[in-house]
Amino acid sequence: MLLTICTLRQLPQAFALADSFRQFSATDPFVLIGLADDPAQLPTGFTSPYPILPIQDILPGEELKSLSAQYTPTEFAAACKPLFISEVFRRYPDVTRLIYADPNIHFSAPIDSIWAQLEKANFVLTPFITRDLALPGSTAKSWPDEKAFQNIGLYNADFLVFKRSAETERMLAWWDNRVRERANIDFCAGLCLDQIWLMHVPVFFRDVAIVKNPGWHVGLWNLPERTIHSMADRWQVSGPSKQNQPLQFVNFKGLYKADEGFFPHQNRVILSKQSSIGTLLKRYQQAVAQQSASVFEPLQPAYGLKPEARIIRGWRYKTIQSMQGINRFLDRVYLPAI
Repeated sequence: MLLTICTLRQLPQAFALADSFRQFSATDPFVLIGLADDPAQLPTGFTSPYPILPIQDILPGEELKSLSAQYTPTEFAAACKPLFISEVFRRYPDVTRLIYADPNIHFSAPIDSIWAQLEKANFVLTPFITRDLALPGSTAKSWPDEKAFQNIGLYNADFLVFKRSAETERMLAWWDNRVRERANIDFCAGLCLDQIWLMHVPVFFRDVAIVKNPGWHVGLWNLPERTIHSMADRWQVSGPSKQNQPLQFVNFKGLYKADEGFFPHQNRVILSKQSSIGTLLKRYQQAVAQQSASVFEPLQPAYGLKPEARIIRGWRYKTIQSMQGINRFLDRVYLPAI
């Protein structure tokens, strides 16, 4: 079974994700869309090709109102993720294994290798990066670096796999308890959505698989360590530890919409020189466009009343960087009181 969580505006991406999952999942094709939004705003006459579970069906009204006032739409969806996953296991007692995937994800190969990880594990994590970025050829000013990932989390919560077990139930209860009211993006407080907490999972819980296969979870943040190429009409990925692995899935966050994600100012990847990712992105854009994306784009999220952080670019961003540099200099220089 596949679960994704989205707002109304992200429904076209959720449908494209679901289509790709069903294309490569012959044995377990069921998809459920968790809606962190109000279905009353859906266009008249709209019928979803996949079942939708609205957050109103699982969260009491007063708590829903309280969480919505506390968060941005992105934070709100993250705060509800463990709740949605637990609800799937509760509502569907025959479901023994579950993939959670962000709507930005698109599958490119059969799912069997993903399910195989659960033969010896209760849950599966994928790290953002799998090697030291400061290798020969990189520069000290390249960003993001390892410190950036310490701020946002070592493991990416956009893709997770779970097996029904007592240990999984215990993990989800722990995660929900930590995340529900602490899913803010507040680096100074050591908080970052739901994924900052995942750093504890390999320590606190048993049988956790950490997959470093370069074909898994290809994204903007790990393109510097991976090479994508076409071989015999199939996409292959080579990385620091393995060569020519099937491209299992791509996360298009920050690629499909440049202002999404944590790396709008990254300077490690020059996308114009990445012809393979450009081809994959075009195909993904076409897959989303087929889902009547323009119909949903004007819809504003009903929950998460705080505004999303504004992405500043160009001379404004450079000015802010310069001012921050001046502040750091002044903090190190003794200035006598006058």
